[in-house]
Amino acid sequence: MKQAAIITIWFGKLPAYFPLWVRSLKANENFDFLLYTDQIVSLKSLPENLKVHSITFSELKDHISKTLNLKAAAEAPYKLCDFRPAYGEIFAEELKDYEFWGHCDIDLMFGKLDNFITRDILLLNRKVFNRGHLTLFRNEASVNSLYRSSKNIDYKMIFESPEYYMFDEWHGIHKVFKEYGIEQYHQECIADIEANAARFVCTKIENYKKQLFIWENGVVKQYYLQNGELKHRELAYIHFQKRKLQVSTPKVFSSKSVIFTPFSFVPFDGEVTPALIRKFDKGNYNHYLKRQSDRILKKLNLLSPGPVIFNQTLKSIEMTA
Repeated sequence: MKQAAIITIWFGKLPAYFPLWVRSLKANENFDFLLYTDQIVSLKSLPENLKVHSITFSELKDHISKTLNLKAAAEAPYKLCDFRPAYGEIFAEELKDYEFWGHCDIDLMFGKLDNFITRDILLLNRKVFNRGHLTLFRNEASVNSLYRSSKNIDYKMIFESPEYYMFDEWHGIHKVFKEYGIEQYHQECIADIEANAARFVCTKIENYKKQLFIWENGVVKQYYLQNGELKHRELAYIHFQKRKLQVSTPKVFSSKSVIFTPFSFVPFDGEVTPALIRKFDKGNYNHYLKRQSDRILKKLNLLSPGPVIFNQTLKSIEMTA
């Protein structure tokens, strides 16, 4: 039996950084990655551990409804995140030869997962991690059906509602596992980049006044300056959520290392120095202001009976600014 299969689903045009995600799979040969998409994946050399399954959004919705015996209310692909805790049943046929199954996002680059998801961790736990961007579940019937067992969370209501409930994260399946006292493991070992910040700072691990995140020959590292000394720590992966990062040059798909900045991915083949960190640790304030204005607008829309008026007003302000 193989160790683990990690599922990701993507509908619509693949992002420009998709080849970077694919690059990061190669260093994780103990994990297979199953990509379900309506896109033609035309990369010249896909790693052996990436399996691409062609499917449309409508076909997947029908499959979910039939498998779970309900009407899956997914008006947009993002809603499918709520169904992640049920992947063990939804994709049972594809997962039958794996000890663990999981799900992940595409807006990330993996480091060396074996350094953080060890054999001992897998043997002692039925669930590993509690973030939507990467979670693993033991592939056994009692775990695969656990999402249906909660006395406090109505999974059927969630699946049949078009609203997104974050059932795949802390607010959902994590609570169900806690409800039944089932073994689950979590460690803060990832660079989960704060979506609303100008600089690249992490949500749960320690940040530094000067720091830089680099994918270095298959390993994700956080370099930082501490009391003038250059240091680094290895991380399981980097998640650059809700950012429109540019691919600065095709060289980034073949360079030894990739530097992550709030603006773009930068190819790099040299040695990390304090000067390099100072050069690239900058803030993207256009991104920051856009995120803050979107948050304010959302609050105004929630408070107002006529949200369109606020939208029109903001557009008028932008046009005259």
